[in-house]
Amino acid sequence: MNVWYLIILCGFLTFLIRFIPMSGVINFQGSTLYTKVINLIPIVVLTPIIIQALMFDKSGEIINSISFEIACGVLAVLISILFKNVMITIVLTMMFFLILTNIPFFNG
Repeated sequence: MNVWYLIILCGFLTFLIRFIPMSGVINFQGSTLYTKVINLIPIVVLTPIIIQALMFDKSGEIINSISFEIACGVLAVLISILFKNVMITIVLTMMFFLILTNIPFFNG
């Protein structure tokens, strides 16, 4: 449950950092460096959450075998680099996930 609080808090902070300067609440003109930093925030926030979910089991031990979650995570990274489109990444990764869940090798 603590992970959900962290996800919600990080999402809220990311939203505020982006919303306040663009809303007109304050008079702010961002530099190109500011824009580059703002674009990195989702990557910085989500990477540790995703890595923790892919690399550790429920007891906190490091997963030392290939699982379909890790395979899908690697595929998602490759698809996102190739297409640079969130919807394509989600759809293709979910299709790959559904296929892998039905292969006995990955189910144990």
